[in-house]
Amino acid sequence: MTKNNKMIFISKLVLFTEDNELIEENLQIADLFDNQDVYLAIVARRSTINILKNKIPKEYTEKIKLVNRGSQNKDTIRELKEKGAIFGFIGIVEEDAIFSFNCKIPLFNPEQLSSGRVVISEKVKKYGLPIIEFQNVIDCLKAFEVHKGNYFQMFFEDKFSVISLNNANTYYRPEEEVRIKSIFETNLKGDVSSRDQRILLLLLFHLINEVTTNSFFEKVDYWGTFPSSNPINSDTSVSFIKEAVRVLINGGPRKGPEILIRHSYMQSKHSSGALRLNNKSDKDFDTLIVNPNLINRIKGKVICIIDDYITNGYSAESAKHLLFAAGAKEVIFISIGKFGQRYYSTNYEIKGDVSETYSYQFINETLYMDKLNGEMFYNSDNDLEILNFSNLV
Repeated sequence: MTKNNKMIFISKLVLFTEDNELIEENLQIADLFDNQDVYLAIVARRSTINILKNKIPKEYTEKIKLVNRGSQNKDTIRELKEKGAIFGFIGIVEEDAIFSFNCKIPLFNPEQLSSGRVVISEKVKKYGLPIIEFQNVIDCLKAFEVHKGNYFQMFFEDKFSVISLNNANTYYRPEEEVRIKSIFETNLKGDVSSRDQRILLLLLFHLINEVTTNSFFEKVDYWGTFPSSNPINSDTSVSFIKEAVRVLINGGPRKGPEILIRHSYMQSKHSSGALRLNNKSDKDFDTLIVNPNLINRIKGKVICIIDDYITNGYSAESAKHLLFAAGAKEVIFISIGKFGQRYYSTNYEIKGDVSETYSYQFINETLYMDKLNGEMFYNSDNDLEILNFSNLV
């Protein structure tokens, strides 16, 4: 990483007491960030800054910056972000959370690092990304930098697009590549007890890069996930990632209700094999509805659905048909990974209220293998990108 475009803001209380007394042993935090080329900056009121600047040891004045909470600095941060700067905020008090929201920068919750000396505000607890060590924050910035281009992207003429960040295939791939991809899949598919929060944060920042630096996503109104095949399993890795993205960019729907709801169990797509090719989107339509509380708000909106993986494309197609039937203006389906080379674009006729009871009829489908409208939709160089996670996982 280069230091000139990385900065982590911290609450005053990370390095100082409520009475503005320096906690000398915590200066090692500044050393950690400086050694890995990340600027550290305390955010505080101007009156507090005047006190703190005289208490920072001379040898740390280049390692610890001081930033006031004024609106002028918030504007500067937004301008720097547009030029490629990367920011994060390790918050404690409510004002820290508000600052991060206004600047649209990731908020980290250090509650698990706290010895009880400080009380973490409810806003930081609710919206902050949990960390178990300060190195997690640095690794997130590194993960943000990894992403340079998407492995798979198709832009259809009917205001529907499908994007995958990475090639998820592991057959006949180099050992290190398989290792990284297997770790990602384990954490995306695992339950709460088997997930590694550190890995989820890396994947989150990998996705954050795409949705915050690609202007294509600026038009998104609502963010959702594609539901698990088991309706009881609502606390998924993808739901955590989606909600963190939604909060970061101040997207809808407010308070994070899911757009698509699985009302009945269906066989896991990854275990059904050839059945999936025969059933296409049918089993999704048998078990999915659009959230009745959102159905009247979707009309005319641009919706982005996040999923862990795409294989043949039937999940993306299911979301497409249901959301267009609900009146969506445009649908974007984005996943962390893509298995295989095929994508099936389907035509279905949907009748009825997709938030309650509806019928469907399969009409036909088109199989795409490598090109759409003469354009390649696979980026064969993407496997080189994922290897940049080697030292992080």
